[in-house]
Amino acid sequence: MGGYQRRIDTGLSAAFAKDAADEDFLEHLNLLLEPHEREAVDPAADEVMPTLHVVGSPRSGTTLMYQLIASGLDVGYVNNLSAAFWLAPTYGVRLARKLGVASLRSSFSSQFGRTSGVSEPHEFGYFWSHHLRYADMRQRDAAHEQTIDWGRLRATLIAMASAHGAPMTFKPMLMAWHMDAMVRHMPRTCFVWVRRDPRDTALSLLKMRRSLYGDETQWASLHPHAPGLDDEPPAGQVAAQVLLVERAIGESAARLGPDHVLEVPYERLCAHPVEVLRDVRTLMGGRGHAPELRTDDIPPFTEMGNPALEAAFGDQVDEALRRHRAALAG
Repeated sequence: MGGYQRRIDTGLSAAFAKDAADEDFLEHLNLLLEPHEREAVDPAADEVMPTLHVVGSPRSGTTLMYQLIASGLDVGYVNNLSAAFWLAPTYGVRLARKLGVASLRSSFSSQFGRTSGVSEPHEFGYFWSHHLRYADMRQRDAAHEQTIDWGRLRATLIAMASAHGAPMTFKPMLMAWHMDAMVRHMPRTCFVWVRRDPRDTALSLLKMRRSLYGDETQWASLHPHAPGLDDEPPAGQVAAQVLLVERAIGESAARLGPDHVLEVPYERLCAHPVEVLRDVRTLMGGRGHAPELRTDDIPPFTEMGNPALEAAFGDQVDEALRRHRAALAG
């Protein structure tokens, strides 16, 4: 198909590296199915139900929020089976439903956004990289949005909701830079923005780097644009990463308003998950459909800390946050 390019994640440690033969097999399967998917998706279909996106800085609690929504509300989501069909997503949704793995009581465990178990939620990174036209996770300039086929993305998301028979929810990290455009093209779109203390988030990003790549020097996840950022030490990079991603989401949230964006502190997510679910349901109801609450029996979650990284990097992160906050304010 024209314009397709697989996103390649290089340098991962053995525990997180992907099997090249499996990746080639899945890509071949997707390329075979994509023409049939394209024919089946109706570009003129109406947007009937809301689409929900979980957004936030990497390591802010977005995966936990995604698992909570997939477990607690009657919504569609992309699981570890359907994610294998990133160029033919309605095939993935239908197959998951046919096999009875389209609903979930989550384990609420993950490793840096990666979940285990066929029914657990998946970020669907290849899908979003393909449709938003990102070969990597670096932020693009403003002109980049003009290269995105928003009509095709809109039709695909609507078709996925139709195949599932319920509103869809996603956790697209790249959406941090495209929230306004998504609402322009799909006005029923809404967002749950998870906000965690920047210091805790930055330390968790250092832990992610160490686990994925073996040390703290390799970049992980979203890469905001800022002069000199690549020359910063690791603590300076993760501090800027958190603040810049939060700023981008915050600016969009201010423009879109509470009808489209629900802000959830990480502490509240952990302490009162069912209350948060009810707030998400209300948000979606304001966009046209309030999904049923599947359960009100979800106990509080334990907030996670990083004592070893706190000792090694805490002071450096504090200094970097002060410096970058001052630069952004100026």
